Amino acid sequence: MLNLKNISLVTLTFALFAGQASAKARYDYARVVHVKPVYQYVTVNQPIEQCYPVKRTIRHNTDHRQRAHSTIAGAVIGGVIGNAIGDNRASTVTGAIIGGAIGNHSQGPHYSTHVTQHCETVYESTKKVRKIRGYNVKYRYQGESYKTFMHQHPGNTVKVRVKVSPYRH
Repeated sequence: MLNLKNISLVTLTFALFAGQASAKARYDYARVVHVKPVYQYVTVNQPIEQCYPVKRTIRHNTDHRQRAHSTIAGAVIGGVIGNAIGDNRASTVTGAIIGGAIGNHSQGPHYSTHVTQHCETVYESTKKVRKIRGYNVKYRYQGESYKTFMHQHPGNTVKVRVKVSPYRH
């Protein structure tokens, strides 16, 4: 059942929405009177390539067959030398053992050292430069002066939003 209070509330809500619909914004252009650039200082970083020598040691292993051949050859040569020196079985065996050990050790890991050039890019602060951050803009619209900050230069005119609403007294 509708009563007077509910009808008044619905009428008031409708009137508010109707008032807002008539207060719709539109756009126009205002004349730019003055433009002043706003500057900021920024540090410019310049890439620089820096190179320096790097010493690298590499381990080279020999394969097992090569090591076995060296051990056998060392044992044979050691046995011949031991036999020539001592002229008995103990000297020959001792020479063979020592020669085999020397031959085995001669084929151990070998190391080589290489110097290479290592380069990297670093950034160095070189200088400060003045850069435009934006513009302070003064413009006139229908006899009134306004100010704003803009990131782009506006040119001779600036687009403004105009909101029209009914006068209530």
